[in-house]
Amino acid sequence: MNQGFKNTGSFLASSAEKAQALRTLFQWIEKRYGGLPFDKGPAAEIITCHKVLHTSDLKRLMQHQATAIHVKGFYDSQAAIELGKELAHEAGARNWKVSTSRGLESSDVSTLGQHAPYNVVAASPKDIRSQAENEYFEGVQKELQRRRTVATEHGVRHRLWPLDLLRLSLDEAWPAGAGLARESKGEKRPFGGGLPRIMKGPTRWRKGFIHVDEMGILNPQKGLFSANIYLQMPDDIRENADSSTLQKILEIWPVAIRSRWDWYRNALLLAGLASQDAEDQMRLRFCLGAPLSIAVAPGDLILICAQRPHAAVGFQTGVRVSLQCFVQHNGQDQRLLIDS
Repeated sequence: MNQGFKNTGSFLASSAEKAQALRTLFQWIEKRYGGLPFDKGPAAEIITCHKVLHTSDLKRLMQHQATAIHVKGFYDSQAAIELGKELAHEAGARNWKVSTSRGLESSDVSTLGQHAPYNVVAASPKDIRSQAENEYFEGVQKELQRRRTVATEHGVRHRLWPLDLLRLSLDEAWPAGAGLARESKGEKRPFGGGLPRIMKGPTRWRKGFIHVDEMGILNPQKGLFSANIYLQMPDDIRENADSSTLQKILEIWPVAIRSRWDWYRNALLLAGLASQDAEDQMRLRFCLGAPLSIAVAPGDLILICAQRPHAAVGFQTGVRVSLQCFVQHNGQDQRLLIDS
């Protein structure tokens, strides 16, 4: 046998043995010391407010002193429904599946716009990545400009795009301000400010797919958060849909992984948050217990810590449309950075 093949085989065998040994170690640790820690009291609260995002609430969320913020009526409900129908119609023309770089989304979710999510671009082969990045940043500019106007029978008119309203609200509410994330080098071009997300029924995961968008310890000085503005609920495809009807759309668990030890002693269970295996999902649901549930109407805004396990609730028929962006917190004296 060729010596190179022998060395490769030995390396693979050695890697497999190390992986198995590590898994055995974590199984022992989990069996002896495992047990998910959960926040209770205010840190497990879903803060509810109306129309306006408040500084005190945003600080609590960013410091992991609350689990979520629900801003009811953040965007006009009738305008949200109309925009949801527009985007649902557009969804069939051009879309990208959500990548797994930030959390492992279920295959039920797709997104659309003038550019792919950046994590899709970052996964491009090296020989075309530069071109893909240039196309991405050009698409960002097109997307930002395009969404701020709408064609009518009387010509083009301007509108307040919900993600622009969110960016303004975050900038006003956070003491250090907020804005689009930018390249750290070169031209410092801005990243996208968020994209429409489409879920079509019947969804694969009836109860919802439990995942996180970033693996990490909860740190009061930093964290990854996600924001969703809901436009169309599955039943809203009916012409006579009642815009005031609340629908349960999100489940979140106030898991409090606040130290490396918390992580290590639950490592195997938490690894299931990066897997689409059905058995892993069943184990997660059993160990996580009852979730906190959030029901929304069109125009509502939900902000959550994307490092806590959460799931978009599944449904049988219709289409759910929302607008999503991510918000990176890097300290109270730093701007919040928004991207898609």
